[in-house]
Amino acid sequence: MFKNEFSEPFTKKSSRKPWPTDCLWPEPLWDGEGDAWTADEVDLDWLSKSCPEGEELARVKQYMDELVEKGRLNPDYTLNDKYSGSDDYDTGYDDETNDYEFEGDYDLIKLLNDGFEGKEYSFRPKIGILYWCDGFDIELWEEELTECMNTMKFAASPDKDPAIKIAQIIGYHFNNDNLLRQAFTRRAFSIEYGLEESNEILEFFGDQVLSMIITREMYSSFIVYSNHSVEAPFTSKFNEGELTKIRSKFINKEHLSARAAELGLDKYILYGTGEEPGDSAREDMMEALIGAVAADSNWNWKVIEDVVDKLVALYFGNTERLLEESAYDRLNKWHQKHFGCMPEYEVRRVCTDEDSPSSRYICTLRYSVPSNDKGIRNAQRIDGRPGFSRSMARAYCANMALIFIKKHGLWANLADAGVTPDQEGSINQLQELYQKKYIGEPKYEFSEAGERWLCNCLCDGFRSYGYGDSKVKAKKKAAYIVLCDLMIAAGIDAEKWREVKNKLYISFQKEK
Repeated sequence: MFKNEFSEPFTKKSSRKPWPTDCLWPEPLWDGEGDAWTADEVDLDWLSKSCPEGEELARVKQYMDELVEKGRLNPDYTLNDKYSGSDDYDTGYDDETNDYEFEGDYDLIKLLNDGFEGKEYSFRPKIGILYWCDGFDIELWEEELTECMNTMKFAASPDKDPAIKIAQIIGYHFNNDNLLRQAFTRRAFSIEYGLEESNEILEFFGDQVLSMIITREMYSSFIVYSNHSVEAPFTSKFNEGELTKIRSKFINKEHLSARAAELGLDKYILYGTGEEPGDSAREDMMEALIGAVAADSNWNWKVIEDVVDKLVALYFGNTERLLEESAYDRLNKWHQKHFGCMPEYEVRRVCTDEDSPSSRYICTLRYSVPSNDKGIRNAQRIDGRPGFSRSMARAYCANMALIFIKKHGLWANLADAGVTPDQEGSINQLQELYQKKYIGEPKYEFSEAGERWLCNCLCDGFRSYGYGDSKVKAKKKAAYIVLCDLMIAAGIDAEKWREVKNKLYISFQKEK
């Protein structure tokens, strides 16, 4: 798009490495120096879409070119005194005051009016008056253009410009493309290639903005505020802990990293030599990009909210799923409880698909199981399958480990717990196992099902439900099925309790 001839920059040149030849981002116009453009070397159509200042500059140039074509101006943009055609412009002359009126700054108006004093007639362009002095001052216009382009500090063709590609993804065009590039710049890269700043500060502000916007969206979705309630005008569908958990689903490292890969934004991150792409870098970039949008839009909250919605994909429709622990979380918690440490996840990149914006990752999981009499070794290993992100690769292995542990009755050592599932006492039995720290805390949710009650029970990663004429009866059935699941996972009379559970669910279907 632009013809560039770099002069010798006067800062950091001695320590700056040559810009990488395979970099998706164009080399910056260092220190705002080194480019000399003429009007004919600028793609005005692209410039008019790049930023407000560029749009105005392009509009002025296009208008002046129209005057040249019409003959009102000479090819060198001076006023053509021999022009005999008609002028379809507003001269600004007021018959009542016998003066020329202009809109704008008072001092500028006075200066321009003084210039027209004593003249019966003078041409005044419709736009671009700041660049007018008996003709179009092309040199002044080019100075403004150079300053505008050096502010953006880009020299790329429209079809390869990453700023345009990213704008299509996030739905926002940056005024200052240099700020956009900074959001993708790792600290190691900025030091290595002599850039003044990285994305660290932008990341700080973006993190706070992201948290606030998600909190506001949750407020709209889950909070009821009524002036008519005396006792509690402010109520929520979820308690504080649940709200925190729901919010964390959208701001955690795994979710932000996965979204960066899904959108194809991760390929624009600028890594230093030796740095490996990872979840943390993608999370940092996403937060920094939000911070950059906030700064570039002058904290236009409507703009920021729209961008965050595209980046994070907020959805609160299935809140029950949001509150459930993932297989990754359940395995880690179980492993920490039994062995005092986390499982070992080794994630590595296995290939890069040229038709996809993301690499593929595979995970090898090493974990332990309790000593047993089933001939199963304590040390276990799972080699997963390729996933689009490190998070997906880990999640697959964690899920396979949970299936293995429960299938072989190694989930909980309930043999010495002294509990035999009983439907009538099931609620107390679950609570007893929780108090003795065999299992996590049971959670219950109720809803009306016609003239009856439906109860959902979630405990230690097991979910069940039960119907009843009352909340208590529904709760007992739900708790009883969870107890059956726990016995199956612990390897205690697994076939017996599996049969009991299946019969209960068949009876529930008949009760519906």
